[in-house]
Amino acid sequence: MYEIQLFGRLEVRTRGVRLSGPDLGGAEPRQILALLALHGEVRTSELPGLLWTGRTPARAEATVEGHLSLLRHRLDPGGPERDSVIATTTHGYALVPDRVRVDVARFDELLAVASGRTASRALPPLTAAAHLAAHPLLADAEPAPWVTAAREHYRRRLVEALLDAARHALTVGDARTALRTAEQALGLGGPGDPANSRAHLRAVADAARHALDTAPQHADVEFAA
Repeated sequence: MYEIQLFGRLEVRTRGVRLSGPDLGGAEPRQILALLALHGEVRTSELPGLLWTGRTPARAEATVEGHLSLLRHRLDPGGPERDSVIATTTHGYALVPDRVRVDVARFDELLAVASGRTASRALPPLTAAAHLAAHPLLADAEPAPWVTAAREHYRRRLVEALLDAARHALTVGDARTALRTAEQALGLGGPGDPANSRAHLRAVADAARHALDTAPQHADVEFAA
């Protein structure tokens, strides 16, 4: 089994070994691995544009093949390429699904589990998701448009998850957690976030502060969204 971490620095854990940075080759092989972990499968035709953004080298296909060969060797030294966790598909390349666990996929699963649950039952998966995404996506990646877009996507999803968690915490009477979570989300806010999202976060934080001020030991209030 390969456990792939995308939140924070790119890291692979397998057979008791941790691989990161130069263990996985240079910047381009690491980007390929990150793309596969993020999307599951990537088309051969898409890779040059993602890797080189208008500066595609003359022998791009051969370069990609070389990077994939290196990755397969680093992930499974001595193993035959045909048995690699990186498979060649009809249209490109993919990670073998039943041989990988990716933290981003787990994050998405936890948010799906929390959706539609009551406050007390939604809090645990939301808290677990926020813990997984505590660090920015691909923090050690070379700047690239797709990296920036993916990082922003998951930052927004994290802010939304924290807002939900703060609301739920306030609903079940845990004002301290509600305040801490709302302040964390406000600290992660970006200029592109909807104004109503920031307003809701400030409202939750204010309600939590009021609950703590009026009943510091037993803050028992409900927040109406």
